[in-house]
Amino acid sequence: MSRPAGSGDVHHSATSHGDHSIAAHDIRNIFIKWVMHPSARWLPLLLACAAVVIAGTDWPDGPARQYTLWGLLTGLSVLTAAARVLDRSPRDARLAGVLSLVSVLATVGGWLAFQSVRTHGEIDVTGQVRAEGSQPLDDAAHRTLTLRLDARALAEPRNALRLTLAITDHDPAGPTCLPDTRATLSLLTAGTADRTADLRPGGTADFALGARTTTVTIGVRLHTGRGCRMDVRTTGAVLHDQ
Repeated sequence: MSRPAGSGDVHHSATSHGDHSIAAHDIRNIFIKWVMHPSARWLPLLLACAAVVIAGTDWPDGPARQYTLWGLLTGLSVLTAAARVLDRSPRDARLAGVLSLVSVLATVGGWLAFQSVRTHGEIDVTGQVRAEGSQPLDDAAHRTLTLRLDARALAEPRNALRLTLAITDHDPAGPTCLPDTRATLSLLTAGTADRTADLRPGGTADFALGARTTTVTIGVRLHTGRGCRMDVRTTGAVLHDQ
């Protein structure tokens, strides 16, 4: 006798679905048992706290705004982990699982955000800029000021430098020369100007640095009115990636 066509396929499909259903049910039970285990309540919180401690011991420099994403994700991980610890209801397996999952994902995301800042974030090196040359500067004597960053300041590799200069009257009691004053900044390579930028008092110039830069030398040439003498100082020097 012949069997109805396709009857074997129908039977096999039903068995396959049944096997998958049983496996999913077993995985679900295992997950629920793990989530609701007393010791599992503390794991997300321990993981979040460990990430904060490790980040604190390896904290890079730079403005606080670049850590905003890390702070938000870290705060979320700690809050959800703490809520998981406080949730002791044996019937809230789904809530416990969601809190644990959110906390772990936020911890991982925060750690990745921190590593991104550590590798590519801004580094404030203002205090490490050395000024060479006598001041005040004027336009008549054609004297220049040299700003240098050494290898210690450039230990973390970045490919650009953002420099801000304050240019002020040497004699505050006299007439101001600020409206007629500007400076030409030159990034020097082997003593020759590689890139230049004109700067007004309080202005900022951005210089692209070469790969594996070990020293940065910038010449400052002042342009001002007749009889004017000015003081120049660095108010901001930030290494960053363009």
